[in-house]
Amino acid sequence: MDILKRFSVSYYPSGKEAVKLILCFDSGSPRTFIKRSSALKVGELFELAEPERFGGLGGGDFQSKEIILLYVKLLEFWCSQLCYVVEDDVLEKHYDILAGHNFMQLYGIKLLPDIGDIEIDETRLSLAQRIRMIKERVF
Repeated sequence: MDILKRFSVSYYPSGKEAVKLILCFDSGSPRTFIKRSSALKVGELFELAEPERFGGLGGGDFQSKEIILLYVKLLEFWCSQLCYVVEDDVLEKHYDILAGHNFMQLYGIKLLPDIGDIEIDETRLSLAQRIRMIKERVF
């Protein structure tokens, strides 16, 4: 069962200029992908040094020539995610972003396929937002 959910997505960590996009949660995909047309609505794309090749979606091979760093609003947090940009026809027409298990694991998202929903672990999500800085002395 596909679990589709609409979220605010921004190019900025503050969430400014956010757009609403539909995410499809796919625990079988290790990576996160976004349709090119949807990525262009969010912000600037960055070209990869070489195309990255993938297989599996729809049983076929496909590639990504670009990436985008975007922010998805989960609960009250803007959560960063690096996405591979793919041509629109690689993903199904019903959603904009295929959220892989890397995204779900990082932010404590559990799939509830019986009811077609997700559960977000607020504690894990909060902890994922912390950055621990180490100050080093230079002698």
